[in-house]
Amino acid sequence: MLVLKPETFTTRDGRLVTVRPIRPDDAPRLVAMFHRLSLRSRQLRFHTYASNVDDADVWKQAVALSDLDPQREAALVAVAEEENEEYIVGVARLARATPEDVEAETAIVVRDDYQSGGLGTYLLWRLIPIAHEMGIQAFCAWVMSHNDAVMRIIKNVGLPAQMSVRQGENYMVVPLVPNYKGAA
Repeated sequence: MLVLKPETFTTRDGRLVTVRPIRPDDAPRLVAMFHRLSLRSRQLRFHTYASNVDDADVWKQAVALSDLDPQREAALVAVAEEENEEYIVGVARLARATPEDVEAETAIVVRDDYQSGGLGTYLLWRLIPIAHEMGIQAFCAWVMSHNDAVMRIIKNVGLPAQMSVRQGENYMVVPLVPNYKGAA
């Protein structure tokens, strides 16, 4: 089993973040991050779930997203220290329906004040060896057609994306090249 140690990443503007696997005790930090996302960032990541969501639903989702089934799911968080407290500023995750599936739905979200600093690309790049270890051969995602940031991230990582359009959203499949080391 692949053991990931925390790593330091420096954003383009010089801020340091620590990238590590998500933990169950990250649920409150996920809630805090959700509340610091702009409505636009929420919509790009969560689609229709972004509006009219109450705190109980946010908390329930945060608990579920931070307590993973390691046979089906993996997630990395980027954390930064602010005012002597650790805050999540980015999350990348993959999830598949069953442990036998070779495609995993993948999602990335970066807090607005950390966007455009290379963090999303780095998080996706770090998910690739985890996916390989789990036997995953492709990432897939529903992406809103105007989500240029995720398209840039895929391009920056250097993997091909196959797209199909359905009702204003792109369904993207990104085949993972065996032993791919990435371009981060």
